[in-house]
Amino acid sequence: MKASIELRDKREARLRQQLKDTPMRPLPLFQLTGWTHFVDEEVEPPALAAGSSPAEDRKTDEQAIAYHRHLRMVPTDAMTHMQEMVVEAVHANSGRRDGLMDHVIDGPAGTGKTCLLRAIGRTAQREIEAAMGGRRQNTIPVVHITTPADPEPRVNWLWEIGSYLGLNPEPKSLMEVLEMRRHQDVTLPVNYVLETAQTRLLLIDDINRASPQHLANVLPYFDYLRDKLGISIVFCGTGASHRLHQARILAGELTRVSEENRVRLEQAGRPAEPVSPSPTALLPVTWLHPLPLDTEDDETFRRVLASFEADLSLYRLEENALSKHPVTLHQRTGGYFKALTYVISTAAVLAIRSGSENITEKEIDAATAQLSP
Repeated sequence: MKASIELRDKREARLRQQLKDTPMRPLPLFQLTGWTHFVDEEVEPPALAAGSSPAEDRKTDEQAIAYHRHLRMVPTDAMTHMQEMVVEAVHANSGRRDGLMDHVIDGPAGTGKTCLLRAIGRTAQREIEAAMGGRRQNTIPVVHITTPADPEPRVNWLWEIGSYLGLNPEPKSLMEVLEMRRHQDVTLPVNYVLETAQTRLLLIDDINRASPQHLANVLPYFDYLRDKLGISIVFCGTGASHRLHQARILAGELTRVSEENRVRLEQAGRPAEPVSPSPTALLPVTWLHPLPLDTEDDETFRRVLASFEADLSLYRLEENALSKHPVTLHQRTGGYFKALTYVISTAAVLAIRSGSENITEKEIDAATAQLSP
């Protein structure tokens, strides 16, 4: 028992570190080359010479400014739990084809859902490649797409996947754009590449752009990828769990089947059995909420601030520069991860450009003013 607990703790610590090492730098992540760069990218804080002062050109140091503009992910309990669950599912699914389930990341806008989705994909790919003894040519462990701008036709979803795989290059002229209105069906080449490239994880972001009816049209195809090819699927977006639940009802006509079953039982003189949870109701969902700050649970927010502090690379950064302003930072950002990241990153850049090299309420006020004038 002690050995299993130690292994679990080591695994959780490793996942937390991988999550923290994930950069938030915006890249063309919906193409394979951009995603591969994101997986390989190592973000290290600019080195500060001990006991030295900022150089004259520090205020225009593009490396330091670029680093603080993006920073890296910081782990929360919900993020670590979701990452561990999905990575474990990917490992388990690699040896089976039955019993696979989708995963969903849901919650209000600005709570860090997209950052978590990409961190999950990055960790999953690194672990898959480590298990294979390194990256292999012609393998694509993870595919990351966004919901099409027009999500109604199923072929548009296929084109998103095909674009990621490089099967349909970006148009080079207006004429090519107009020609693309006549989409060809790329199902066969997409399926062939996904299968031969041993894809194990499909990340779908911005699912909130699709209605339940749109999703109902494409869910049978995702079922095929899951059941035939063993690909785990993670849907991400505000309201994703509700949309997928409604889409399953539409796609499988579950409401009609349930009603017909009730009528059949009544006609046979048997009462309808209590309704048990449907598979869709048991869909694993990770909810991301604004980070709390109250008398019962303010440790989460303080831990996040401490993690950001540890990543800052400023010459005169005071101890607990962020941690001693939890109430102010929470009031300014509402605990929303996206807003908090913006304020801290902007305050750090302002500290470099002003020469203060520290984050105080002055820098926080200035950063907040940029967030909401």
